[in-house]
Amino acid sequence: MASLAYTNAVIFIHGLGDSGRGWSFLERMMPDFPNRKVVYAFPDAPSQPVSCNNGMVMPSWFDIKAIPVNENEPDDPAGIDESIASIHGLIDKVIADNNLKPENVVLGGFSQGGAMSLMAGSTYHAQLGGVVCLSGWLLRKSSNVAAWSGPKASVPLFIGHGDADQVVLTSLGKEAADRIKAERDSSAGSAGVTFKTYAGEGHGACDDELKDLAQFFNEVLK
Repeated sequence: MASLAYTNAVIFIHGLGDSGRGWSFLERMMPDFPNRKVVYAFPDAPSQPVSCNNGMVMPSWFDIKAIPVNENEPDDPAGIDESIASIHGLIDKVIADNNLKPENVVLGGFSQGGAMSLMAGSTYHAQLGGVVCLSGWLLRKSSNVAAWSGPKASVPLFIGHGDADQVVLTSLGKEAADRIKAERDSSAGSAGVTFKTYAGEGHGACDDELKDLAQFFNEVLK
């Protein structure tokens, strides 16, 4: 008997200095979603010099000036256009390889990857099934926020952040959620923006956050 074709996809983007393998555990730990077969993709960032680490070359989607990432971080960092194009290309490939529609794909990421997921999701040419940002922040704030209204207002968002994060300040995750929610208030047919904080959690993803992520996947994987 032929195996069931994939019905959905999850693409998850790692953070600074990590690799796709660092988040591949999601494929093993996520539950089986009823009547859905999910293919997972965990891309690797290119290696490039990073300012916050004294110019050391490491896997990075774009340059970061300082840690902790705060409200003074540059809005339009070097390398971002190339990484957006790379993620868009991966979405296209996953859709083509598995005969999916864009609404069957969820894009997510952690930290730098969370910032990338909000950026790449808002600029992709079609509406995805959902977008996840864990411990991340907004890039190109004005255009990014504006892009989540209009047609993209129908894309559900999950934004999670530890309330003791000293690498990417929690206030940045809250700002992302608040600004997108406010922008969507005037959009017809807008989907939810879920923002959750996790008590005592630093720059990581605790069990409760991963459970909430699984619940989000269950809701948006169509």
